[in-house]
Amino acid sequence: MRFLAISICALAIVPSVSGGQQPAPSQEKGPTLQAAAVGFRVKEAKVDASTKLTAAPMRPHAGQDVALMVVGVGAMIVGALVGDTAGTIIIIGGAAMALFGLYHYLE
Repeated sequence: MRFLAISICALAIVPSVSGGQQPAPSQEKGPTLQAAAVGFRVKEAKVDASTKLTAAPMRPHAGQDVALMVVGVGAMIVGALVGDTAGTIIIIGGAAMALFGLYHYLE
């Protein structure tokens, strides 16, 4: 039994002493955008100003609109779980909130 305990401790210590847990110095740490890309890659040297895409303009209140849609759908689910007249009122209110958010999101 003592031999088994000593061998388990030795197996636990060997990787840390041998440097097996140290990262390789030539590798980058963590995931990169290049590794996450799927498909063909165009090098920046071949891309000139006429072929670059411009980003779509950011909408300042898109987060609020999405939040309204999510909360509205959540209210509809809660209304379906509640049931009866109160549930119907909650479903209608949630649908109105979700449609209001969708209207402003698409605007």
